[in-house]
Amino acid sequence: MRLFKILPLAFISLMLTLSQFSQAEYAEVNGINLYYNIHGTGTPLVLLHGGYSDSDMWHIETAMLSQHYQVIEIDSRGHGRSTDGDAPITYELMTNDTLALLDQLEIDNAHFVGWSDGAVIAAQIAAFKPERVNKLVLMGAAFGGDTYVSTFSTVLNSEALFTRFADFTFGLKYKAVSPTPKHWPIFRDKLYDLWKTPCYLPTTPGQSCLSPLANINSDTLVLVGSNEIIEFSHTQEIVAEIPAAELEVVRFAGHFLPEIRPIKTGNLIISFIQ
Repeated sequence: MRLFKILPLAFISLMLTLSQFSQAEYAEVNGINLYYNIHGTGTPLVLLHGGYSDSDMWHIETAMLSQHYQVIEIDSRGHGRSTDGDAPITYELMTNDTLALLDQLEIDNAHFVGWSDGAVIAAQIAAFKPERVNKLVLMGAAFGGDTYVSTFSTVLNSEALFTRFADFTFGLKYKAVSPTPKHWPIFRDKLYDLWKTPCYLPTTPGQSCLSPLANINSDTLVLVGSNEIIEFSHTQEIVAEIPAAELEVVRFAGHFLPEIRPIKTGNLIISFIQ
């Protein structure tokens, strides 16, 4: 019984410590205002969230990681508290936003942890700007629009069904925190178009969607839930393509692994990077 009393108090203490080293600001990058939050001190570690989500998803992982690293949380273009521009949202554009912010913060390189769309951004940085990446953690990563299991593919292949799904699962949070809540339908449709893209990484004619991953020279941990919406064969191909990658399958979790099992996720990240 005493243990259950101690654990909440320990977590509250951890969150209070975290708040003492928190710096939430906006940066003007590529025509938008990009929201970011810095916690803790030490070697920089960048957390990149998934599509339709925002940096709030990392609360528990940040509380753990900021005891060891300077954690930089970012709300990607159009997501959360960041604004959007007129251009289509692409992975390349979100990658450029991330690097532009790090340049402003005078961070030459960092550890990168990305989930879902954030994993694509992190992988793109590691593949095309390898000098910027120390260690790399990819969770729930997909690199093409045809990599999902049949259940989710059915939703993704019907724009009307996907619209209802996105409105119900993500729309309310977006409208609650976004500086432009009425922008939701435009933002929602931009991400739908992004997810339907055949290849999520820049490729040349004749290349497969995963070919750029061969350029990654960082030690890489690929995390996947045992009940992922991404075909497991695609995850295996990712691991095979990255020269220094290892795979960890986490039980009792699906695509939302970092939110469903945040303490497990935080411990895996710490163990891998250290």
